[in-house]
Amino acid sequence: MRIILVDPKSKKTKIIEIPSGVETFKRSLMERYPENAEKIARFLDYTREMYLELFNLKMEPKFFEILKMLFTCPKIVKNASKTFKAYFEKFGITEPEVIEIFNVFAEFSALPPDRVAAIVPISAMNSLLDGAYRPKQGFIEFSKNLEDRFLEEGGELMLNTTVSKILVEGDKVCGVQLKDGREIRTDYVVTTVDPKIAMKEMVGLDFIRKIDKKYANKVEKVKMSTSSMNLSLGLDDQIDLGALGLDCGYNVITTGGNTYDRLFDAYEKGKIAFSEDLFHIGVVCPSLTTGGKPNITVRITPMAIGDWLVLRENSPKKYKEKKEKWGEFFIKIVEKYLIPNLREHILVKDVSTPATYARYSGSPTGSVYDMAPSPDNFGRTRLKMRTPIKGLFQPKFVHGVFGCLLAGIQVNDMISDRAIMNGNARFKMED
Repeated sequence: MRIILVDPKSKKTKIIEIPSGVETFKRSLMERYPENAEKIARFLDYTREMYLELFNLKMEPKFFEILKMLFTCPKIVKNASKTFKAYFEKFGITEPEVIEIFNVFAEFSALPPDRVAAIVPISAMNSLLDGAYRPKQGFIEFSKNLEDRFLEEGGELMLNTTVSKILVEGDKVCGVQLKDGREIRTDYVVTTVDPKIAMKEMVGLDFIRKIDKKYANKVEKVKMSTSSMNLSLGLDDQIDLGALGLDCGYNVITTGGNTYDRLFDAYEKGKIAFSEDLFHIGVVCPSLTTGGKPNITVRITPMAIGDWLVLRENSPKKYKEKKEKWGEFFIKIVEKYLIPNLREHILVKDVSTPATYARYSGSPTGSVYDMAPSPDNFGRTRLKMRTPIKGLFQPKFVHGVFGCLLAGIQVNDMISDRAIMNGNARFKMED
């Protein structure tokens, strides 16, 4: 990974390279910042130990398992209620660049360091240091393989089909009702849509409140993650992305300091604060990993739903103008600080906005990471996957492909009475 740190006044840049491998990363930071070397080592060693404790957690621990976790997961138990900022500060690291590096891992969650649960960036960081991988033919091939296997096992896919209601009899789920009125009866329903949509509109919060008032109140209070803009750019073959360092996996272009905090404050007010002096974006190049035509993806968070949805539905022309305006703005940032003359090489451009995510996911806010992973809604405090309605599950773990896969396995483990992972929160080959 690389961080391109831009001075908002002078526009000068500094590139901070982050190598793969936990020990390599630690050694690199200690050599680069000798005055903080001991503190860096202590932080990374402690953090690594806490990350490895995740493999000892149980999803729905029994009484004796809770007691056991006090001894097998002491660091997680101790820091579960802390934000990443509060956790990080106790190690006394003062070097601004080191703080910048670790804050970037926190911001992967689309939350500022003082909002996100400490364990989230810790997990993201250690996972990346252990090695980030892509399917050989890209993620589309991965999902296609899952689809093929599902169909081979007798499953049925009903695409372009809207579920309007989750059917419940007594306190037990019994199926779903489709928009066209048809009903599908089943003993189990697994919903991955926005939990506010599922619980409020598909089941009914008043109904849930009769069964479990505490759960209903949690649904009302839970905050969703931010939305995003995403630029997918298909390029000609006259550009050497590898020579520009795009093969590093992930590039962050940021004005640093309190940039993300300011962007997030504006997001919470429904505003866009990005400017030539304030920005924080990610740039990846899938084609250097999986092959194919040169292409890059530009990821922009946080982005509020604001008036995106209203414009898209009521004023398509203004919507397109706004989309093009911001798309060009972010292309300019990438061109200025990472890929010179980028515009000259663009053959295909696709811009996704918060309205795009709202349209495809059904989330009214266009949330890209589902529930925001704050300390009051993560781990033991998170909205439970097993709902108060018997047979109804919401697999909500954490964002990303890995998080989605693991959440699905966790729910299947619950349904099968621990037959897959023996109740563990993380998949282990042996237990």
